[in-house]
Amino acid sequence: MSATLFLVHLTLFLIQLYGTIYDFLYVYFGSWEDYNPWHKLRYLTVWGLLINTFYFGIALLNDLCGSNAGPEDGKDKHSTLQKFRDRMYSILAFPIGAFVVASFWSLYAVDRELVYPAELDKIIPSWLNHVMHTTVLPFLLIEAYVVYHEYPSKKVGIPGIVFFSSLYQFWILWIAFKADIWVYPILRVLSWPMRIVFMVLCWVLVMILYLCGHEVTQMCWGPTQGKTLQAKKVK
Repeated sequence: MSATLFLVHLTLFLIQLYGTIYDFLYVYFGSWEDYNPWHKLRYLTVWGLLINTFYFGIALLNDLCGSNAGPEDGKDKHSTLQKFRDRMYSILAFPIGAFVVASFWSLYAVDRELVYPAELDKIIPSWLNHVMHTTVLPFLLIEAYVVYHEYPSKKVGIPGIVFFSSLYQFWILWIAFKADIWVYPILRVLSWPMRIVFMVLCWVLVMILYLCGHEVTQMCWGPTQGKTLQAKKVK
């Protein structure tokens, strides 16, 4: 086990864990008596925070009792924990994390009231906002550079991320119909045809981000994942 890799994963895990705990314990809307932490699961940002916290926890555990086999090693040298870590990174952690950052700051640049009303500045500390919406992507890019991830075939990866995205979209639609609450202000102001277009574009974006994650891995570890780490170092 590399001590440096362990320290990187420990640091990233603790940052994500602290942000998650702080968000669930100290960030609430309305009165404390009416606060229900489960309501936070309406937001993809919170799902992303939970996914990345869990991911870095798995990466840390894998450093201790799994394997960190590189592209030069056969798949028989990849532990079950490493295989699970790689699938989680490729299908969930990277595309969802990158989607949260890209969609949040794009909408924020157009009109912050559509995604993050100004009144939230009084409730959510600036540092927590950046942990949830900014540092996610740099952390995942650091992870792509320091750790080799074996990506599944596109026939597995793309349906996997689309399935998760669809589940989340059905979840927020159910909330809208059941409680008459649109989780995101932008969905409230759009007509139904535009909502459908918006959701389809979200599918397209997460698929593109999945492919981008694969390309980032190839950039970090060679044009083909079969190249050896030693060959990469020689270059």
